[in-house]
Amino acid sequence: MVKTVLVASGKGGTGKTTTTVMLGRALSKKHKVALLDLDMTGPNTAHILGLSQKEVDSQKTFDGDWFYPIKYSENLEIFSPSFLFPPNTAVAWSGDKRRELIHELIDKVKWNSPDILLCDSPPGTGDEIMAVLRYIPKVDGAVIVTNAMRVSLDDAQRLISLLTNRLYNVPVLGIIDNMSSIEFGDGTRSDLFDEGISVGDELGIEVLAKVPFKHDLSSQDFDGVAGIVAHRIGLNSKEVVQ
Repeated sequence: MVKTVLVASGKGGTGKTTTTVMLGRALSKKHKVALLDLDMTGPNTAHILGLSQKEVDSQKTFDGDWFYPIKYSENLEIFSPSFLFPPNTAVAWSGDKRRELIHELIDKVKWNSPDILLCDSPPGTGDEIMAVLRYIPKVDGAVIVTNAMRVSLDDAQRLISLLTNRLYNVPVLGIIDNMSSIEFGDGTRSDLFDEGISVGDELGIEVLAKVPFKHDLSSQDFDGVAGIVAHRIGLNSKEVVQ
């Protein structure tokens, strides 16, 4: 049975979508991954993966009843709301229509038997993330993306309280302390948010990785996180049959 993992953040701008894409690519080295973009206001997963508009336009992604993902690699396929709208056009819909689209995407994408459904969740704690939690039958875990800024940590704590309440009861697999430092060309690093705050201590949840801000970020930076996530949702010993 497919395992479902949310990548979520309490606010926008933390690097949630980049984390989702890099984690998806890292997981796909050993597992079949379906990457579902559920961020209605910033559906950028396809762009970060490097899919061109020409590639998107050349493939059938909707037939009036079902949505069809785009195959990025042998073990990674993706579907994003950006496939359904003209480039750089906002999803200028009411909250009800956005929640309806979230429901449709969860139910009606024709995935190719993935091991993991990895969702780029809407940021914050509003109606859209609650729709995700309502419509996915079972969420096996969530990875929270934040940084050491006080406002980010406060929002992350609010999100964690939502995910772990009695209604949703989603296991938090760990924290990504993103943009924890900046990496220079000579290999040295400097802290970006020097507020004397320990993300793990503040949130009371294990930090899976401290990810620096750097231009050559790649899936290799998330190989360790992918291994932990796979283990914690019960996929640690499963290898993809080529």
